[in-house]
Order: sequence, then structure tokens, then C-alpha cells
Amino acid sequence: MKLTGKKENFDEFLFKVDELGYAINDLLPASWTLNLSESTNKLSELLSDSHLKIKQKTVTSTDSVAIQIKTSLQDTELQVSASSVVTLESENQLEYVLNWWQWQINCQLALIVEISNVFETTEEYEVS
Repeated sequence: MKLTGKKENFDEFLFKVDELGYAINDLLPASWTLNLSESTNKLSELLSDSHLKIKQKTVTSTDSVAIQIKTSLQDTELQVSASSVVTLESENQLEYVLNWWQWQINCQLALIVEISNVFETTEEYEVS
């Protein structure tokens, strides 16, 4: 994970996203994958209420051996963003194509969990 933006706001950003993680656990049902449209709407509402924006970009390598999903979470108030990259090797590509929407939300939730883990363990994070 990589954090960028106003360094003085990093701790507040980590705390805010950690709190968001608890809210997501409370609001998304355990079976969220069965109703992706409702889960996506709830996640979008939670993010916008917290002044957070998710951006995702998918890139396929030139030889089509891997798919790379870059997920960014930006806080418009604090002017801080966090990003992570997931690389899928060829054996996971068919599953990715068939379950594209689920992969997108999984990557979003994984980034939020990763940010929460940094906050809770006070690990060093990469700064730009």
C-alpha cells in the first residue's frame, strides 16, 4: 500500500478509514456477493458520506499473461490517498472476467482492510 498527499493528515486518514471498515462490516451482509448491486450501492453511499472516492484501473499486460488492478482511495477533505495493486496471473483471468464486479468490490474492501491494518498495528507505510 502506498499513501500520498498531505503527510500531516495521514494519521487522521488512517483513523477515518479504520472507522469506515467497522461501518462496512455492520452494513454489508455476510452474503454480500449474492447481491452485488445492493452491496455496491451501500459501499458507494458509505464512501461518499465520508468524503472518500474510489478509483480503479485495470491493465492487461502486453502478452496478456497478467491483469493488474490498481485501486485508489482518495479523501477529498484531508487530501490524502492510498493505493494498492493486485496482479492476477493467467489462471485467475477467466474467473476475473466472469466475476468482474465482485473482483472490483473485493479489491476495494481489501484496500480498506489493508489501511485499517496499518492503523491498528502502527506499521510503517510507504510515503510519497
